[in-house]
Amino acid sequence: MEEVFKAAERGDLEELKRLVEYTPVNVTDTDRDHNSALYYGVKSGSPDVVRYLTERAGLNPTAANRNGETPYDLAYHSGCREILDYFAERCGFTWEESYHNPIRRGCFPDPSIVRVGDDFYMVNSTFCFFPCIPVSHSKDLIHWQIIGYAVTNPEYAGLDELEGGRGYWAPDISYADGRFYITATLRLNEGMAEKRVQMITSSERPEGPYEKPSWIHEDGIDPSIFHDSDGRKYMLLNRGARILELSKDCRTQISKASLLWYGDWKQKPEGPHLIKRGDFYYLFLAEGGTGMGHRITVARSKKLMGPYEPCPYNPILHQWDQHARLQCCGHGKPVQLQDGTWWIVYLCLRKMDGKYGILGRETSLDPLTWTEDGWPVINRGRGPGDQQKKPVLNVSGDMDVSAPPHGGYPAWMGYEWMTPRGPLGDRLSFDGNILRMKGQKEDLNDIQCRSVLVRRQEEFSFQVQCQFVIPDLSDEESLGMTCYYDENSYLKYGVCRREGRFVVLMQEYVGDGYRNEQFHDILKDGIDCGSVISVKMEADGLKREFSCDAGNGWRKTDVLEDTCYLSSEGISKGKRFTGAMAGIYVQGEVRGEFLKFV
Repeated sequence: MEEVFKAAERGDLEELKRLVEYTPVNVTDTDRDHNSALYYGVKSGSPDVVRYLTERAGLNPTAANRNGETPYDLAYHSGCREILDYFAERCGFTWEESYHNPIRRGCFPDPSIVRVGDDFYMVNSTFCFFPCIPVSHSKDLIHWQIIGYAVTNPEYAGLDELEGGRGYWAPDISYADGRFYITATLRLNEGMAEKRVQMITSSERPEGPYEKPSWIHEDGIDPSIFHDSDGRKYMLLNRGARILELSKDCRTQISKASLLWYGDWKQKPEGPHLIKRGDFYYLFLAEGGTGMGHRITVARSKKLMGPYEPCPYNPILHQWDQHARLQCCGHGKPVQLQDGTWWIVYLCLRKMDGKYGILGRETSLDPLTWTEDGWPVINRGRGPGDQQKKPVLNVSGDMDVSAPPHGGYPAWMGYEWMTPRGPLGDRLSFDGNILRMKGQKEDLNDIQCRSVLVRRQEEFSFQVQCQFVIPDLSDEESLGMTCYYDENSYLKYGVCRREGRFVVLMQEYVGDGYRNEQFHDILKDGIDCGSVISVKMEADGLKREFSCDAGNGWRKTDVLEDTCYLSSEGISKGKRFTGAMAGIYVQGEVRGEFLKFV
């Protein structure tokens, strides 16, 4: 394919035709960065080459490379007006009318969505992080903001003893009778009396506060609530799609669970969602597990209790291209817009080098249409979309929501910050833009550790800076920034005291212990308790570089070439369903003052 790429980039149409039509090349092959021949054709600036590769070779202007850039993007940024106009005509939308997947970046897995009037609300899994289950709001389906959480009272959360990767799985949000309902599985540790119980809570307002949860003691995962047109309420959950009836207030199970459908592929069927359209009930399932086999299938019936007929177009969503940017796509829920059109949110995974999903599973959005014989089809059967036309919506006006119950963070923080398992309580306080956090003797590898605050890593390449005041540390205490996955894999970069002097600390914890510990005695004389220090991390894929500034300029101290342990695939210890986080920590019985984290 190298000759094809070169001919396309030169704009040599005749040579390109010869290679495509008379040599055994696979025109759909891409280079190592997943750039297609069409991408190189756009580079040439030749409209004729672009038309040939699009119309004759069938290459897609909206298929992204590993960096998320499509040939359409390249045409826009290079200012090639003729090619840009051609793509607009070919795709049916201008570049300005498009959006790119994922729409929720970083660890936002297992999406569920509901529309109420002109407003959309989404929930995602948080596992063992607190507050539990973010409620996000959008007017346009593309831009989202966390406005509250389903569980904000630590007494109700039940996370205290749970290992990483457990906690709240696969929530669902629905709306009926003037209330928002959220349900999720609380996945407990092995050896506990129950492994899985179903939580239900509700509120009159989407941001909460939500009432004390009720518990349905039915084994399974991925519950959702279906409100039928006759006013009756049902819960669906796996294995396959099982259904049970709930009381009118959705607090109590009033029937035994029974199986509706075990899926089309019949491998790990889960994540059931039920909608009613016309004369049919449509049952959406995730199948194939959360790896490369993940997919969405659907079946329908004119009766709620079935039998259900599988869709002849199953799977209606699956990533068939193992080299594409969006992988492991499935677990979706559809939503109808104000104009009657349908869309679906689903989880996806972007991998580094095709191996490491360090960002965790994210949320994507694609159009859903209906065939003449009444079956749903996602993205016209083309698989997950990288670049799509935005939904046409009325986005005027704002939703009036009060601050979430856990608000009060400094201006440099937002409502996306979380802590493993439970709140810091009186260990956390604020004074203007200063955040004070009291540490504890337990290190980050202990599930009793609470003195850590993190937020999701959203991109493969990013930079963060943290500024804090050095407290009176003992030799076993430290504070600074952390890159955190769970108690089994993280790193710390900050300041500690060693042999009476303050030094810069780098520690990598992987699996069962610290595999790398570095102490840099580079802080200038005069650094003492009360001094302000800044630390910085620059990430590019799995590589991370660390620098510090104690008032005498930035100085690089550490370069980590491979931090794959911050991904689910990096090590095999524990349940690993989340993604990399970045944040702040204090270890030891001291109070740290953090001035910013940006």
